[in-house]
Amino acid sequence: MTSPLPAATALRSTWAELPPAVRHGTERRLGTTVTGAASQNGGFTDGVAARLRLADGTRAFVKALPTGHELTPDYRMEARIAGALPGAVPASRLRFSLEAEGWIVLVYDDVEGRHPDLGSPVDLAAVLACVERMTEVLTPNPLPWAVPITTPLGPLLHGWRTFRREGPPGDLGSWALRHLDRLAELESHWTDAASGDTLLHADLRHDNLLLTPDGTAVAVDWAWACVGADWVELVYLLPAVAAAGGDPEEIAAAHPLTRRADPAAVDAFLCALTGFYVHSGRQPSPYWSPHLRAHEAYYGRLCGTWLARRLGWP
Repeated sequence: MTSPLPAATALRSTWAELPPAVRHGTERRLGTTVTGAASQNGGFTDGVAARLRLADGTRAFVKALPTGHELTPDYRMEARIAGALPGAVPASRLRFSLEAEGWIVLVYDDVEGRHPDLGSPVDLAAVLACVERMTEVLTPNPLPWAVPITTPLGPLLHGWRTFRREGPPGDLGSWALRHLDRLAELESHWTDAASGDTLLHADLRHDNLLLTPDGTAVAVDWAWACVGADWVELVYLLPAVAAAGGDPEEIAAAHPLTRRADPAAVDAFLCALTGFYVHSGRQPSPYWSPHLRAHEAYYGRLCGTWLARRLGWP
């Protein structure tokens, strides 16, 4: 399946555009100077994301955002989470973070690799193994101060109930219109369904994963990390697999995480996730991510197809 979406999702600032004091402060913490920077275009923010070549022959990865940006709290949370992850987690390693001259900067070890092609059986197998490994290492949750899943996702996963309260859009689709009351009711159970004691990345997509030369996958960008049921990690990823032409239900039926989960709980969370994408995909685009809504709308269609198949409602 060919995605109708743009390959580059972000319009980013560059390393060279950072204030000199921020660049020099970062270099002081690195202990060497930056000789080159290659911007990365994945993701949905307009902040700096660049692979740095350093004068001592090593590399690092930097991401930076103005402290007045609405996503700055996410960067601060990411720095806290990434700096505390157990070493066994397949994740990029945070070297340090700093705030200077109105910018927040996070510097990681540079992970040699590429984003996986979720349509490739080999790449997908590595990603699914990574998800399973993450949940093994992060259950029980090793960070007692980590927030529950309702903190980041509670304000978002209410799309069907919003449509029921405010009236559905005319282009919602006949299946969703017929079953809107049932969808809103099912959605209302997602918080209990998704509760658990696993520290989740909670934002896995192909562009938040890297495949290394030895064939293993690692997760990056931990800004949404929270505590919930282990299978949520996989369900959140599977729309991206569907976007690459895969069958999310086939994977859900076979993978250990979802195979042992309560099907009704998976239905409730998938329903809520679908409602989010369908509702949010109709909202105005934020200035910092002009392609975000197109992605959400597309994922809403993919999730809706999967959800209808699982529920079997006529």
